Amino acid sequence: MPMKLNIGKTSLRINVSFAAVVTLMLILDESGMCAVGLFCCIIHETGHIICLAALGERPASVELSFYGIKLERKEPSILTASEELAVYAAGPAMNFILSALLFLISRGHGGMKTAAVTSLCVGAFNLIPCRPLDGGNILFQVFSMLFKDGRAERICKDISYAILVPMAFAGLFMLFGSGNITLAAVTVYLAVCVAERKRISV
Repeated sequence: MPMKLNIGKTSLRINVSFAAVVTLMLILDESGMCAVGLFCCIIHETGHIICLAALGERPASVELSFYGIKLERKEPSILTASEELAVYAAGPAMNFILSALLFLISRGHGGMKTAAVTSLCVGAFNLIPCRPLDGGNILFQVFSMLFKDGRAERICKDISYAILVPMAFAGLFMLFGSGNITLAAVTVYLAVCVAERKRISV
């Protein structure tokens, strides 16, 4: 059973799997990189939430689980297409702002530099034009404004698969070359999301 907490009109759910992952991460990850990555992801979602609130919409729920941080929107959305673009861009923008600040503070040295690079990578990854990610959703909003006959969905799905194919080959190369399963696992997860027309994050 997830732990639930209501913050205003937003429901915060913390899944048992999330608590377990965080506990294992703190015990096993001596480098602290997993904690830094989690912090950068939280900053990313905070960007979406702040932008939504500024535009007058509150998220229905925020769920923390093994699969990451999921932001549920209310339906139907009250936002215009241009406002939707701003919401999707806000997450990566927060990562880039954090990265720039950490680079300035660290002057290119030490642990803050590592955190700055991590935040930069989180923001850049989410801008990949694959529909489940922010970059793909930004692309969808742009195409939706250009085409009114449903072509936006088909075009974005084709672009997503075009991105995933080279990612899959790169993931296999890493898997068999160095035993690193990360990229292959991410690619499979994204492919399933694209096939089921699901969105990650906001």
